[in-house]
Amino acid sequence: MGKNKKKQVHSAKEEQQANRVITIICVVAAILVVAMFVGYSFMAN
Repeated sequence: MGKNKKKQVHSAKEEQQANRVITIICVVAAILVVAMFVGYSFMAN
């Protein structure tokens, strides 16, 4: 039973870290999209 609880804590920690990584990736992707729009608008003029 103690082993199972340790696994649950570990998987919860891993899940939290995975969610953080996904959030960071989404934020970086959004920043890249904005940067591309800004760059394209400068190149178009």
